[in-house]
Amino acid sequence: MSIASTSAGVAGVAGVAGVAGVAGVAGVAGVAGVAGVAGVAGVAGVAGVAGVAGVGGGYSPGMSGSILTSRDGIAGPYEALANAPTQMPANDVATLSEWGTTERLNMILGEVVGSIGVTGSGESCAAFHLETSGGDADTPPGTEYKRLVKLTRPSPDDFLAQTAVVHNYADLRVDRAAEIFNQVGYAMTFFQPILGLRAGIHKYTLELIGVVQAATISTEMQFKQRLACLRPDRFSAQMMPLIPTPGHGALPSGHATESHCVARLLIHLLKGKAALPKQSELLMATAARITVNRTVAGVHFPADNFAGATLGFTLADYLAQRAGANGAAVSEAEFNGVGIGDEDYHLSKVYDLAADAPKAHGTLITRGAAVAGVSPAPMLSWLWSEARKEWADA
Repeated sequence: MSIASTSAGVAGVAGVAGVAGVAGVAGVAGVAGVAGVAGVAGVAGVAGVAGVAGVGGGYSPGMSGSILTSRDGIAGPYEALANAPTQMPANDVATLSEWGTTERLNMILGEVVGSIGVTGSGESCAAFHLETSGGDADTPPGTEYKRLVKLTRPSPDDFLAQTAVVHNYADLRVDRAAEIFNQVGYAMTFFQPILGLRAGIHKYTLELIGVVQAATISTEMQFKQRLACLRPDRFSAQMMPLIPTPGHGALPSGHATESHCVARLLIHLLKGKAALPKQSELLMATAARITVNRTVAGVHFPADNFAGATLGFTLADYLAQRAGANGAAVSEAEFNGVGIGDEDYHLSKVYDLAADAPKAHGTLITRGAAVAGVSPAPMLSWLWSEARKEWADA
């Protein structure tokens, strides 16, 4: 089997590395439902449990024909209901549990990404939170944008200096090959054994991971398009990546963004819950290993990883704050890759394990004040609350 064919099915998420259609986000057919929910537990369709006893799935032509003849045999003449059913409460989060999983996650995803905008291009671009107030079907709401994170790409000479670092990482390919292949699509499965995530027990936690991952992909892809950074194999024919080079820009690394975001978000989610020894440390170590594996594979520079970690941590704190997480507050962050030279990524440079929080790193990563006026997201808050219920209290 070729590497390409292996990649296509990794975690049951064919083509998710490119996430075709995620830019539109509102529809995100399959991504909000996240077939296999970010690949966690490797169970295709875990979120919607599509196919289990036919629940959530479509009928086959044969089954539809059988239902047709059954109805003809038993239904009889039409009898009208005495009174029309009462409408469900409008725009009430309590109704979210009534919807199918894919539909529910699409709604929550729309709420989240509808408030994130990315602007700028060329050397720098930034993500902003859109705060709205008032408004109805006839009157537009008031709007205000608040910057969350800014990324500035390295110079071409910086990327050239980084190419030697990527080349040296190739020595680890034999040791890391299995991990690299299994992390081509969604790599979130690697968090599962740390927390003991189970589809039957942690339904809403898995849904939350799926929403967060889809929102993160939507945002990171806009940065990739706007910054348009070349991949390592454009700087040296000696790269010969272990896996096919993805068909989009290098910076920020999507795997770095998503893994740092999910790890940080899970730490927020489990705050105040019964924790296992080294739980947070292992979550972050897993994010870092997933990140470095992309450099080992030859498809990312360390600079991409620094930028991805910066974006991922910011999105995690932002989403946790919007979900109403205890103590979560997003602070404005900035990555400036100009002058990075041959500096290598390491978790200790981006995260303080003792404080269990993201950290600044010289002029490369700076952190500002908390972003004021970030309002709650009601549907995301509902999902967060349901996910919290799945974990034992401390």
